[in-house]
Amino acid sequence: MPRLYHSVPLDEEQRHNAELSEKTIWTSRFDGSVVDKVQRHWVWLLHAILLSASMTLFTLSLCNKTSHISDAMVTERYSTYSPAAEAVRYEPVKFNLAPIMKTEYVGYGPSVDAAWDVIANDIGDIMITEEERVKLGFSPRSLKIQHPVTGKWGYRAGVEVFHQLHCLNLVRQAVYKEYYSREEVGGDVAEADGQEDLNGHVDHCIETLRLNLMCQSDIGVFTFHDFPELVEDGIEGDWPDFETQHMCRNFEAIRKWTNANAVAFTHDV
Repeated sequence: MPRLYHSVPLDEEQRHNAELSEKTIWTSRFDGSVVDKVQRHWVWLLHAILLSASMTLFTLSLCNKTSHISDAMVTERYSTYSPAAEAVRYEPVKFNLAPIMKTEYVGYGPSVDAAWDVIANDIGDIMITEEERVKLGFSPRSLKIQHPVTGKWGYRAGVEVFHQLHCLNLVRQAVYKEYYSREEVGGDVAEADGQEDLNGHVDHCIETLRLNLMCQSDIGVFTFHDFPELVEDGIEGDWPDFETQHMCRNFEAIRKWTNANAVAFTHDV
């Protein structure tokens, strides 16, 4: 009779070790696979985070750069074209307009005239090109002039602010007509051909200043209060305080640019 085969059962310790070994193998395989996947995902996630951070910093830098409005951008946006635009610089200025004041530009006399000469009279005219003449819409009959250095031809042009200051200076002189009508003093008042001629020139200047003041339309505000120095002089009440803050173009920079680019002076014509 054939003998039946019966598996010999492992003892308890062998069976436990076998189960533990098999479990360890599967666990190691599973853990290794998961770790590899997690590591790979973390690498890509880290790249994504760094890329996002870089893009954010780049965007912020670009926004900060474009949000800063330069002097040139303001001038181009709010002014008509001018070759003098490159000289424009903006700066805060507090006006010196106390109720009782005296500056070098107020009154009459040689020292006052000398101060006005610097800002209104000793200023040359510049030259613009044919392209600039067309761009500005000026007549082709505009006065032509040859550049004294380059020899090129263009058109004689003045910078507006100095015409406006010339007009204001004429109004000042007309106020002190008795002094400025003397031939030895000279100037527009003395050279006027009678009162009617002088009035016509002054009227032109008043209209010039009116147009420019209304064009600029300064929206700054001022307050009213009493001034101790006035009270001491027996003047009481609340007076306008015109010592206010303004954003101004640097006049000296424009004056220097104009004279540096001058091709002719008023007395040349």
